[in-house]
Amino acid sequence: MNIIKKIIVILSVILSFIVSVPASAANCSTAPDMLEEILKRGKIRIGWINSKPFQYRNMRGELEGAFVNAGNMLGEELLKVEVEWVEAKWDTFIAGLQSGKFDIVISNVARRPNRAASVWFTKPVVIGSQTFLVRKDKNITKLSDIDKPGSNVVVRLGSAAHITYTENDKEFFSNATIKSVAPPALPEQEVASGRAIAMGAGSVETQQIARANSDWAEVVVLPESPRSVGAGFVMPQCQHNLLHYMNTFVDTIIETNFMAKQAEIYPDVVLDAVVAPTRLIGDVK
Repeated sequence: MNIIKKIIVILSVILSFIVSVPASAANCSTAPDMLEEILKRGKIRIGWINSKPFQYRNMRGELEGAFVNAGNMLGEELLKVEVEWVEAKWDTFIAGLQSGKFDIVISNVARRPNRAASVWFTKPVVIGSQTFLVRKDKNITKLSDIDKPGSNVVVRLGSAAHITYTENDKEFFSNATIKSVAPPALPEQEVASGRAIAMGAGSVETQQIARANSDWAEVVVLPESPRSVGAGFVMPQCQHNLLHYMNTFVDTIIETNFMAKQAEIYPDVVLDAVVAPTRLIGDVK
């Protein structure tokens, strides 16, 4: 009797697996075509996350940045639809996509495996690397200068650095404590005040903060630092047509040297961190 029960249990597990595979595929097959919906609606709702120089509000409260210009070009010039920008946050943008708050996210979002389990990414638009913002007077030159008992390393809640040091590379720090900070708090203030020994963030962000606070701040890139990671645009899962269109849009950005042109407007756009080549085949040297 026990053997029969075991056989029944095994068969039920196998059956549930077989049934679940078509079910997950059916979820995508029944998903609405968002690209078609955007065109019928005559409007695309774009989520954005504050991160200068890619997308931010200027002193007049106006939204601008390299990727804001890209999103406006996508909607107004290519799709021929109205563009509505919807503000999001690093720790909630996935929920915003899943709930339909916006159609896509155009921001410098790191393509992380844990994020890819819930949303779809385009191919990389820019490449970033993890760095540390520190105080000049701390004379930090190596990992052991940061990774000390009692030291805090501050990161933005939900940022690529947060994910890197708390999920993807949890063993990077053996002694220091990772402290996440949510807006409106500024992680660089934790470093300036001495409450944190370093701020972990992408190279564009730390270099920008260091230039604005050159009296005390500097950027340290350690040999052990996590390698570069691509950032792409984001959309809900099961949107094959929209993903194809957005990947073609990224190709357009690359082929037209769009980011090089944005660097002329926004000096904080570091061309070495841009996937797009600065010179294309056929360009006159």
